[in-house]
Amino acid sequence: MLLYDLYVIYRGGQTIFHKRFGSMEIDQDLITAFLTAIENFSKEVLATDEPLRVIEKGFSKVLLAYGKDVCCALVCGTEDISEVEILRNILEITLNDIQTQFAQILTAWKGDLRQLAGISDIVETNLKGIMRASAPPPLAELIQNPNRYYYMVDDRGINLYNTLLRESKAFRAFIKKIGIPIEWVDMILNEIRMGKRNSTQLGQELGIEMQRLIVLLRSLKLRGIALIWM
Repeated sequence: MLLYDLYVIYRGGQTIFHKRFGSMEIDQDLITAFLTAIENFSKEVLATDEPLRVIEKGFSKVLLAYGKDVCCALVCGTEDISEVEILRNILEITLNDIQTQFAQILTAWKGDLRQLAGISDIVETNLKGIMRASAPPPLAELIQNPNRYYYMVDDRGINLYNTLLRESKAFRAFIKKIGIPIEWVDMILNEIRMGKRNSTQLGQELGIEMQRLIVLLRSLKLRGIALIWM
């Protein structure tokens, strides 16, 4: 499963929130215009009251959820039907949370995006589990763009690390190979538990060489411990 982009689009076609999850860049104006056109087409041409919920081409899919004032669109990649259903359910929950929390603002919204700043917190909360399971960006991408990606760990990740990973012989062998003591791993996790950090910030704060740090962080993401955000 791969996540590419999430869009929250206000009625009429204005993007009020956009979250990119990976390195693939999609023109925001182009995708918004496309999704708005698809929504209008499905309402006016298709002989059904049920709006279009998915656009797919092989592995790539756009999942759609509709509310009174906003539409949510998740661009993702998967061929697993069960994963599609999980993502659709999470998208519906995210949409409902946005509509509920910002109901009064959205009814008569005048275009001030500062009023909708809390949408990012809703998205992060609802997608955290999916982000844990999704594949991280390639190592070369993380190294080439150290300021683009932010790392964090939540209580679940800390518990997984302490109970399953910290004393693992395979993990100890891995960090020895890249030259990072276990105490440094503890220190890194403590830093990103307090808030999101990119690898440049972490390297400067902790005095750890950038490439080794990124190799470790990506490994922690692959093992379901850390999360990576853009």
